[in-house]
This record gives sequence, structure tokens and C-alpha cells, in this order.
Amino acid sequence: MCQVTFRIVAEQGLRFQSFSGFAVRGVFFEFLKSVNEELALRLHSQKSLAPYSVTPVEALRGNYSSYIYNFFNGPLQAQFRISILEQNLMNVFTQALLSTDSPKIKLIDAHTPVVEIMVSHQSFEKIMEEAKPVRRFEVFFRTPCYFRQSLLRNLSDPVLKAVKPPYRAVPLPDVYLMFRNLTRLWRRFSGMSFEYVDYVNWIGRGGIALAGFPHGIRTIRVYEHPTSNKWVMGFVGRVRFSLPKNTFSEKFSRFTDALMRFAEYSNIGGNRTAGFGVIKYLPKYQ
Repeated sequence: MCQVTFRIVAEQGLRFQSFSGFAVRGVFFEFLKSVNEELALRLHSQKSLAPYSVTPVEALRGNYSSYIYNFFNGPLQAQFRISILEQNLMNVFTQALLSTDSPKIKLIDAHTPVVEIMVSHQSFEKIMEEAKPVRRFEVFFRTPCYFRQSLLRNLSDPVLKAVKPPYRAVPLPDVYLMFRNLTRLWRRFSGMSFEYVDYVNWIGRGGIALAGFPHGIRTIRVYEHPTSNKWVMGFVGRVRFSLPKNTFSEKFSRFTDALMRFAEYSNIGGNRTAGFGVIKYLPKYQ
């Protein structure tokens, strides 16, 4: 995995058509198109799990930072991150970074100077190797998060099962949906073997439980365009989870720790490629 952080300066502030994560995703595709337009088009149109994620633009003010949704009246220093989960895509993106001579990035109509680019690497093997048996943890959902749930999940009618099931967005920290989503991402991109089916079944039997909302959660509606009625709703806030003693498994507890550390790269839930589901993981091991 690779995470690239761009530090920018916007003397006149920034204003976006909608949630700034959509603009950052546009920057990512502009980089790809500059060296491999065919790959960019294929990646943009594919319906399978995407091998990348981004964060929205984050305003930096001393020791305090906040993500920008629609606008920020400048001047400001800011940053955003692009994470890549697949080696081939990482190679193409690196080529695009090295081939550009421009010290500026276009965010909607604003050309902002790039003052710093930081690159960090992490491997799935190292995350798994360093994982510990977590007992409880807190997740700070920093940007709106939601999960997709099939409306036909529990129906056995063979006719209904043969059609493409409709989906609904679930703007809640549903434990089963959350960890099924992360498990699918890990399985797709890590290339590592694990007892994935047993783990998901353990989640379904109550292996991880909601333990509270210390500062509450709230839902936010995000519009994709200022003049359209297309919107997405997600929740933000801090959520506590625990691993009950009567279903505790040290093996699955370690894997949970690995998944949550991975989630800081991949994001969680729907629209994670546009900066939704950005999290901070706060584990407790005793």
C-alpha cells in the first residue's frame, strides 16, 4: 500500500461544487490520465472494488485541522491524501507524479501551489505481523460514512435471487456491514490467505459489539452537485466497540486489529473513493 499526502497553499481560499472529496478524486484521475488514459477510463467505469481511496481537502490551522466540505475563505494551508492498494496502479501513479513539471494542482477552478509531497508505504504482511489481540476500540468517523445493504439479503425466493438486488444506504455503524466491507477489501487486495468465511460468521454471532457513542454521532447529507438533487447521507462521530468475553477469539481479535489499521488507508463503506468513511482507529489491548 502507498499513501501520498499533498500539502497545498490557497491564498484566496477554496470553493468546491460540492464535497471536496469529489474534487480530490478528480485530481487522482487527472494524474492517471496524464500517463495512461486507458487505465484511468477503465478504473473510472469499473463496478468492482476500487484499489484506491482519497480524503477530502483538510484545512490546517495550528494544532487543529478540519475537512472542507464546500468552501473555505482563505488564505489557508491544506492537505489531502491519496491511498493506493495495488502495486500496478501504484507504479502508474508514481510515474505520473515524477513526470509532471507543474508545482500546482487544479481543484475545480483554483490552481493551488503544492509545497510538499510526502509518500509512505505499508505492507499487508507487516500490518498482520504487528497486529495485537484488541479487546475494545474506538473509531472516529471523520467524514460521512454509510454502508450498502441488499434489500433481498434475507429472502429465499429463487426468482428474486436471480435478479440484481436493490440496495439501500445505511447511515449507521452497523457492525456486520462494516466488517464485511473491510474483509472484502482486505481479501481482494492483500493476496493473503485467512479464514474469511469463519471470521464473517464470527462477526454475525456477535464477535464484535457496539459499546456506545461517547460524544454522539450525527448524520450529514452531502450533495454531489449544487444544482442537482443527487445526495448521499452518512454519519460522523466517535463510536466505541468491544469484543465480548463469551465469543472472544484471539485469532479473530488480531485480524480485527489488522483490518482497522488497514481501514486508515482504505476508508470504510460507500463512496470511499471520494473521501467518505475516513477514520481514526484508537485501540485498547487490555
